[in-house]
Amino acid sequence: MSKFFDETLKSRNPIRPEQSFSLAGLQEVVATEEQTESEPPERDPAPPAVGQTRRIEIPASKLLPAQFEGSDTLQSAEESYRALRTRLMHLYSGRDLRSIVVTSSIPGEGKTLTSFNLALCWSQLHDKRVLLLDGDIRTGGLTRLLNFTPLPGLADVLSERCSPESAVLETNHPNLYVCGSGSTALSPPELYAGHRWQEFIQWCNESFQLVVVDAPPIMNLADVELMTAACAGVLLVVRGRHTRRDVLQKSARQLDAKKLLGVVYNISDGIHHKYYYEAAKEK
Repeated sequence: MSKFFDETLKSRNPIRPEQSFSLAGLQEVVATEEQTESEPPERDPAPPAVGQTRRIEIPASKLLPAQFEGSDTLQSAEESYRALRTRLMHLYSGRDLRSIVVTSSIPGEGKTLTSFNLALCWSQLHDKRVLLLDGDIRTGGLTRLLNFTPLPGLADVLSERCSPESAVLETNHPNLYVCGSGSTALSPPELYAGHRWQEFIQWCNESFQLVVVDAPPIMNLADVELMTAACAGVLLVVRGRHTRRDVLQKSARQLDAKKLLGVVYNISDGIHHKYYYEAAKEK
């Protein structure tokens, strides 16, 4: 009989918290014409070394328009990512939100595409230097998506085999930089538990206006909790008709509630593509 019960999330409404759900006070966020993108706090200019990094080309096939080629939902998707960017800037305009971890409960929920498109969208703002970081050292999903050589990368920085400047790559898109997953010698929890992770994030905070970290899924891994300890906020991506409610609740309980910025509800069924953002009320 259990096969007849479907506990996956089919709409954004069930995301709203129950008593056991640690995202207290979720609210739907809707972009309006009256909203303007407030400027985040001024940052120190990037060190000259950032402008001297190697350069890679991101294929046009990886960009948002290509993902929705032949679909009438391209404009809606672009507006959704801009709305996500706007809401993050509005809700935390007075907060030093330099580093955002993007994760999900389980694989296949769209966190890597969300990370990439959010970073690309943010970099399109005038003079907003953005670093997109592949934090999933186990699989290197972002590195594979963008099809660039992962070496040297994050794992090499954390294991002290190279400097941060050597691992960061400039892209053909103004203000957008990337850092691959790198090679793995130690296990990811050991790498993230060391002092080098906090030092690297501090270097990134001083060099970029925003750091977007594509993290591994939360369930059964210690990586994300260690990663978020050094970062300012977390976004949790949920895929409609894919994520079980109890799995989402368990994942949320593993995150620091004070750092949880909200939930990105992603519907992508091959025909309709919609993105919703649920934001936690500021404490």
